[in-house]
Amino acid sequence: MTFLLIPGAERAGRVRSAQQRHHANAVAVWQGGEPFGVILRRGPREALGMVGAYVLACRLPADMVPGIAQGEPIEIDQVNYRIAEPPQPDESGWLLLQLEEA
Repeated sequence: MTFLLIPGAERAGRVRSAQQRHHANAVAVWQGGEPFGVILRRGPREALGMVGAYVLACRLPADMVPGIAQGEPIEIDQVNYRIAEPPQPDESGWLLLQLEEA
């Protein structure tokens, strides 16, 4: 069996994993799987120097939640949330999820 190795892919994976462990401030579980670290943000949204709506957002590695979509549940720190908007991927392999309490 032949494997195609992408130069730097293993190193990039280790960097993402280290970043996740270092920055995570919450623990998520999706579809009853293994717990993993996420970055949870709660608080007022500021735009043009004015405070607007309340933000409940989560950043997490996309490979931990393959196929996750708007409307699906996710548990973060033992609280159930629902994904309020379509997941927004970024160039680093992470997703931004806008959440609402379930």
